[in-house]
Amino acid sequence: MEASTILPVLKKKLAFLSGGKDRRSGLILTIPLCTEQTSMEELSSTLDYLLSIPSEKCKARGFTVIVDGRKSQWNVVKTVVLMLQNVIPAEVSLVCVVKPDEFWDKKVTHFCFWKEKDRLGFEVILVSANKLTRYIEPCQLTDEFGGSLQYDHMDWVNKRLVFEKFTKESTSLLDELAVINENEKASQPDKASRPSDSNVLPSFDPETVLQTGHELLSELQQRRF
Repeated sequence: MEASTILPVLKKKLAFLSGGKDRRSGLILTIPLCTEQTSMEELSSTLDYLLSIPSEKCKARGFTVIVDGRKSQWNVVKTVVLMLQNVIPAEVSLVCVVKPDEFWDKKVTHFCFWKEKDRLGFEVILVSANKLTRYIEPCQLTDEFGGSLQYDHMDWVNKRLVFEKFTKESTSLLDELAVINENEKASQPDKASRPSDSNVLPSFDPETVLQTGHELLSELQQRRF
C-alpha cells in the first residue's frame, strides 16, 4: 500500500506515528478520536498503512497505542480498542486510553478493559492526559498531551509521498540501468557489425533522482520523518 492510494484518508489524521517511543523503545501509535463519527473502515486502512512502515525489528518491540478519547464517546473508544485486537494484536503491548476528566466513570464499570486483558492480548489503561508521563517520557509525547515532541501531520504526509516516489523511481532506475549495462556488454563482441544501443536512456533522469535522494537524506538528518 502506498500513501497516494489512501491520501484523502491519511490527511484526516485518524491515526499517526509521531516518531515517539515508549520506555521499552517501542513506537507510539496515536489515535486521536474527535467529536465527529469516526469511520472504522478508514481507521483500519490508516492503521494498515502505518503498520507497513516500521521494520520487523521495530514491530517486535511492540507498540504503545494512545487512544485519545477526550472528544469522543465511550462506545466509540470501546469499539476502537476492540478493533485493535483484530488489526494489530501481536504488535500491541499497551493501550493508553486518554479519558475526559469528569465523565465515563459510571460507564466504565459496564466494560472493564482490565478484565479483558487475556482475551484482548494486551493491557489497556484509562488515564488522564496529565498522567501519561507515568508511562511515556514527556519528550516522546506530542504537544496535545503536554509533551515537547514536534509533529506536523501534513508535513509528514508530504514527506511520505516524496519518499515513496523516490523509492519507486530509484528502484526502477537501477533495474533499467542494469538492463542497459547487460545489453552493452552483450553487444561488445560484434560492435562493428551492429548499431550501438548507447543512445538508450532510462525512464528517469539519474541526476534528478539523486538530487531527490540528497534532499530526503538532509530532511532525515534534521528532523523526525
